[in-house]
Amino acid sequence: MTAKKEEAIRAVRDRLRSELAELDRLGERMAAIELNSAIELLTERLGEVTSETDIQKLQNRFFGN
Repeated sequence: MTAKKEEAIRAVRDRLRSELAELDRLGERMAAIELNSAIELLTERLGEVTSETDIQKLQNRFFGN
C-alpha cells in the first residue's frame, strides 16, 4: 500500500471514529456497533491494533460489562 493510500484510509477511519461518537450520543447502539466493525477492518488494513483500553471502553459502552 502506498503512503498516500495509507494516509487516506487513516483519515477515513478517523472520521468514522468521530461519527461513532455521534451515533453513541444519539443512542443508535446497533448502528454504532456496525460502524465500529468497519473501523476495526480499516485499522487491521493499516496493520494497526486497537488498544486494550479502547476495546474495554467499547465493551463497557455497548455490552454493559
